[in-house]
Amino acid sequence: MHSPLIEVDALSKQFGRLQVLDGASFSIDRGETLGMFGTSGSGKTTVGKCLVLLERPDSGRIVFEGRDLLKLKKKELSRTRPRLQMIFQNPVTSLNPKMRAIDSISEPMVIHRKISKEQILQEVDRLIARVGLRPEHLARYPQQLSGGEIQRAVLARIISLQPSFVVADEPTSMLDASVQAQILRLMMKIQEDTGLAYLFISHDIDVLRAVSDRIAYIENGSIKKIETNREKRSWARS
Repeated sequence: MHSPLIEVDALSKQFGRLQVLDGASFSIDRGETLGMFGTSGSGKTTVGKCLVLLERPDSGRIVFEGRDLLKLKKKELSRTRPRLQMIFQNPVTSLNPKMRAIDSISEPMVIHRKISKEQILQEVDRLIARVGLRPEHLARYPQQLSGGEIQRAVLARIISLQPSFVVADEPTSMLDASVQAQILRLMMKIQEDTGLAYLFISHDIDVLRAVSDRIAYIENGSIKKIETNREKRSWARS
């Protein structure tokens, strides 16, 4: 019997008097995309932030690779966190406006991977080729890049850490339709190549049907149902 990559049990979170999460439970397998559909205020973004520990839930369990993240000691947690990453909705705020693309992409490797400067530069070259950026993009600041180029740089930055799990919070909702399709195709190709799992959050059910293996429906902070999605596209080969 296999164990899920990540298992969420009875997750609850309150902000002031507002109960944002109310016993949310679900699991995600290795290499799977679990879509999460809900209206604004349903709690879906808070779920994502809790899973990568940008928010700490008030109660519940988040079991990642067999260990409860909420019970890990500081040193263990610092070793684990690079394998949990998040893509945010707004490309403009996803990268430091004072840093060139090359510095934003290489920063995680400088912090977390013990490799030489020369190795980092080689890795940056490999990463930008993988996400469809050109060498001239590296010298640019975020305000000099399009929304799609920024999301490509964000993906390069994330996969530099070789994560097992990525929360994608409305990653294409602010892009035009043609660029949206390109980014979705890229994300699915990265998943096919690396075996990482996604929690893909969206209020657009058509996007979720295109990318998800299963879709969880969240309402008032709890998961109402999870259904298998038979409409997922073969993005990597399209």
